[in-house]
Amino acid sequence: MNGIAGLVFLLIASISDSPSVVRIDGERVRQEEVMIFTRSVLIEEGSSIARMSGHAENINTVRSNMNTYKVGYLLPSKKIDGKYMFSGPVKCWRAVSTNSVSEWPLSKYPVVRNETIRRAMLLRAVELTESVEESANLRLFYLPSLTGHDGRQYQFEPTVIAFFIDPKTGNRMTVMIRAGSTFGSVSKPLSSTSNIYVAQTQSYSAGPFGLGTAHVPSVFYSKKVEFDVQSFAPDNNLNKLMDSVLTAAKNKQLLSIEDFHALYKEMLRYTGGM
Repeated sequence: MNGIAGLVFLLIASISDSPSVVRIDGERVRQEEVMIFTRSVLIEEGSSIARMSGHAENINTVRSNMNTYKVGYLLPSKKIDGKYMFSGPVKCWRAVSTNSVSEWPLSKYPVVRNETIRRAMLLRAVELTESVEESANLRLFYLPSLTGHDGRQYQFEPTVIAFFIDPKTGNRMTVMIRAGSTFGSVSKPLSSTSNIYVAQTQSYSAGPFGLGTAHVPSVFYSKKVEFDVQSFAPDNNLNKLMDSVLTAAKNKQLLSIEDFHALYKEMLRYTGGM
């Protein structure tokens, strides 16, 4: 292994050892680095909405927090010796747009702030059976999408996300498999809308002298998720490849290099690098 090759290998190894996701706060989101995001729409039904609607200011604040902000993930990249590659860990953000400052719910109401952050930080890397150079261009992640709550714990839909940057063209692609369907987007973020149901709230003292009561969401989940793009056809090769990744992630197994390379080559086809 020559000096340059050794340096590249060390860079790749340090990337694989990075944390799955870090949170940015008070930092502007770089639109060109955004890979995926979801916007939320508050479902205004149920006893929790009734409690929060006791005061107009209370429910209006909740509406603003739910309906105004997007939550997503971005990945910085760099170019070394003419080759594009991802650089550093995935960053999760919450902002009103993909080009504004990331800001999380106010610490004034820690239960909703902490839960929003916790959900975003559930992303974890899908590990491979061995280190490969191509992992600098294809990152795979498992994310449990919270879809319900039984009064004690969340129910979830297992999902897998693939983040890809073409080493030759620098074109990006995001692919996600969820509930048996695979969605993808090239050269722009994969985006969706999540209908949020608030199952439980927590009360805080509020108003002048703390004599009033504010109710904030403490347990909330996605009842329905709609992507901005159509899913791939059932016979599309990406469905089979992403399902292999999902199976490994759900079973907490290492993904084979063969499956990884097959997905890598398929995403190359979509980004123009072949």
